[in-house]
Amino acid sequence: MYQEYPPCQLLAPYIDKYWEFKGETEYDMRYKILPDGCTDFIFSIGEPSQPLNGEMLMQPYRFYFVGPMRVYSELVTRSTRLHMMGVRFSPCGLAAFARMPLGEFTDTRVNASELNVLFDDHFAEMLCEKESLQERIHIIDRHLIARLPGLQPVDPQIIRATDLIVRANGMLPIQQLTDKLYIGQRHFERKFKHITGYTPKEFSRITKFRYATRVLRQMKGEDMQQLAIDCGYYDPSHFIKEFRKLSGSNPSAFMALPIPEDDPLTYIE
Repeated sequence: MYQEYPPCQLLAPYIDKYWEFKGETEYDMRYKILPDGCTDFIFSIGEPSQPLNGEMLMQPYRFYFVGPMRVYSELVTRSTRLHMMGVRFSPCGLAAFARMPLGEFTDTRVNASELNVLFDDHFAEMLCEKESLQERIHIIDRHLIARLPGLQPVDPQIIRATDLIVRANGMLPIQQLTDKLYIGQRHFERKFKHITGYTPKEFSRITKFRYATRVLRQMKGEDMQQLAIDCGYYDPSHFIKEFRKLSGSNPSAFMALPIPEDDPLTYIE
């Protein structure tokens, strides 16, 4: 049901991936969406679906923006078939295309036509009318590549900072990070949040959580003590508390859920 596709080489510095969520489902099925440090434009191709808290009904042939999420969110289907396509920007990728302070969109999901950024309703309708995913990806590629000559440079220190955090699986102390970058911590934190939508600490927390989910899915036993230590948590209690807050499930329950093998954003509870 959930598939991911890499961007073309020209867009790889900005786009993390394209994804498609398509298939039969049940009415009122709940999908948990995990935070990943990125932002998404989502095109609704099939029947309506809406977040569990009722914030936003996703209508067909429309598109939506999901800002930087700090904890999991839930999606509930309002039909027996689901079809969405997403463009997932890397942590600093969207800042190159759009002059929007992502720090103001943290934990936000909005109808993207209100933003007037990158796409519009006409583009969304044209995209959704195409028959195949390959056609849709080609149209988005062409649309974004045409904007490459006018891109605004993103602060290279922030790009390097996100790379260092990811390479360290979220376990690099912020003070060590700023020492590596030769930058004052307060100034760095303001720039980081403006570009990515997260504070460095929040981004590190999510990166560490994502690493923990990968390690957890590879575990054959349930040695939470060792896993907590390997993933940078103080002890199993701290790990379980953090995991529950970011994913909505206990680690043991998460391990038992039907999860695809390709490091998914979503899972069914």
